[in-house]
Amino acid sequence: MAEIRTQRLLLRPLRAGDAEGIFVAFNNWEVVKRLAAPPWPYTIEDTRTSVARRITFRSEPTEALHIIQFANALIGGIECTPRSRQRPGAIPILGYWLAEPFWGRGYMTEAARAFVEALFASGVGDQIRSGAFADNAVSLRVQEKLGFVRVGESLQFSNPRGAEFPHIDTLLTRDKFLASTQ
Repeated sequence: MAEIRTQRLLLRPLRAGDAEGIFVAFNNWEVVKRLAAPPWPYTIEDTRTSVARRITFRSEPTEALHIIQFANALIGGIECTPRSRQRPGAIPILGYWLAEPFWGRGYMTEAARAFVEALFASGVGDQIRSGAFADNAVSLRVQEKLGFVRVGESLQFSNPRGAEFPHIDTLLTRDKFLASTQ
């Protein structure tokens, strides 16, 4: 996907030179503990490896990892994991994070709305999955604003926290998203 501009933000594809900026914005326990995959402690080498891997494996038009920028500052990331990386017939997964100094200003809702709109326009399919750990009410509220509905609960392993935690599973259909933008 190409760059996406919103009223306040720029969402752009990941670049090889983004590792240092991502590390500065992301290397915060309050951010990382809300996610499933990253290690903790998080190092600059973890960031460089992740960026290199993601740039190498761009393979589908619906695959997208975008950096979120505000006033030229890297403030977060948003991605859609394509179906080919999952089991056949799986629904793509939306994930995102935002640097702590930018919480509470509506940036993630703004970014996610524009990103999901672009995903549906790019042919991602008619559904997108997401979710959040049950103790992350703010992330679940972002999803609710976009039209995601709760479809279940599961236990999911949190690599940074080193244990399984309750996870709220959500689903967004193209029709529900379009209705939420009216």
